[in-house]
Amino acid sequence: MTVFRPLTLLALLTLSGCALHDDPILPTPTLADHWLSPSKATTAPDRQWWQGFGSPTLNQLVERALTNAPDLRIAAERISQAEARLAASGASLFPTLNASGNSNRDWSQPGSPSERSNLGLELNYELDLWGKNRAGRLAAGANLAASRYDFESARLTLIGAVANTWFQQLANEERLRINERNLAIAQNNLSIVDAKYRNGAAALSEVHRQRTAVLTQEASLLPLREQARQAQSALAILLGETPQAFAPAAGELMALSVPAAGPGLPSELLLRRPDLASAEAGLLAANADLSAARAALLPSVQLAGSGSLASAALLSLADPSHTLSLGTSLSQVLFDGGQRRAEIRLSESRRRELAETYRQAVLTALKEVEDALGNGALYQAQEARQLRIVAEARETLRLSEVRYREGADELLTLLDAQRTLFSAEEQLASLRQNRLDAAVNLFKALGGGWEAPAGIVPAGAPVEATMNPGSAPG
Repeated sequence: MTVFRPLTLLALLTLSGCALHDDPILPTPTLADHWLSPSKATTAPDRQWWQGFGSPTLNQLVERALTNAPDLRIAAERISQAEARLAASGASLFPTLNASGNSNRDWSQPGSPSERSNLGLELNYELDLWGKNRAGRLAAGANLAASRYDFESARLTLIGAVANTWFQQLANEERLRINERNLAIAQNNLSIVDAKYRNGAAALSEVHRQRTAVLTQEASLLPLREQARQAQSALAILLGETPQAFAPAAGELMALSVPAAGPGLPSELLLRRPDLASAEAGLLAANADLSAARAALLPSVQLAGSGSLASAALLSLADPSHTLSLGTSLSQVLFDGGQRRAEIRLSESRRRELAETYRQAVLTALKEVEDALGNGALYQAQEARQLRIVAEARETLRLSEVRYREGADELLTLLDAQRTLFSAEEQLASLRQNRLDAAVNLFKALGGGWEAPAGIVPAGAPVEATMNPGSAPG
């Protein structure tokens, strides 16, 4: 450590204006002015978007999840950790003050024992000439902002998972009802075949064939009941509740509404997605880390002061002697084997990585919206046609039963009509679930009604331009 003159300090203060950072640009891809999949909806997603499905049970499930879900509580604790890191990083901008005191009696010398007491204060402060400490605080503030955006992403993901799992359970219950209805039809047809056999109007093989159909329907119920149970357990875990004590209210898959949301413009998506905001904040933190790494190459300047009171008495400061000292020191690492320059290269690579991560997140977000819009339109059109198919299949089965009873059709025709209706009804249930899931995916892809807070980095703006040394981004 070397004490230097005021002229040297003035030169260092002048050098502190040198740029230790550059201005990276958010690598936002070229955005179109429209979506490929048209949408008639114009209303932007609402913060309570799940209420649009018209299910009081779903509303209750979401509220329970937001209150008790482990995933959300974990994300909240990460915010608390980031807040603590920000507070710790801010401490480096202030001086440290240490107090010490001691009192002792020494019998090591001949004669009377010697006594001494003293009390001291020591003040140390590192001049942040190059902005290293401020850059550390900026990085911590950006990481705090990222953790808050990650919480919003976790909230949106949780709500979507609760809705999707609830729809899965309703779909399983709907398939159970379809299979039970088809089992009842098969059993009714078996009684008809059996009566015709007893009257000599049907062969024994027809009885066995219809009985096989009944047994097949009974066997198909077993895995469906297990799937429904597993979906219910998965829903309980999302809500933070024990699966054994969880029993949600029943619902009707086909009775749910399918809400729509206006996608807006592709450019608006960048301010609607919390995951994109988190990626931006991560890039801010990386840029601040790079500035701190570069500043570590430069000398550090320490200011130190101390004062003490001493007395030749035990546990007493009577008639004390006073000492006071002030000093300034300059230190510079001359050789470290290239460690700090390697850390700079690491920080530069990390910043480039996060820039590409942001660009990839934007591209993924655009694809997710486009896919959700296309799937929603596709499933809506398919469901409308499937409703007509089911209606035709039901009428075909009714006429086949009448014709078989009157002897105008064979049993194979009746069995084929029954299988066609069964398949059509299951396909309808699957399409309704797909359509509901596509609606959830669209709300998630659009950010679920979240909006970027004021001050977030606009797409294409220099990252460094948003970094105010006096405050942390939040």
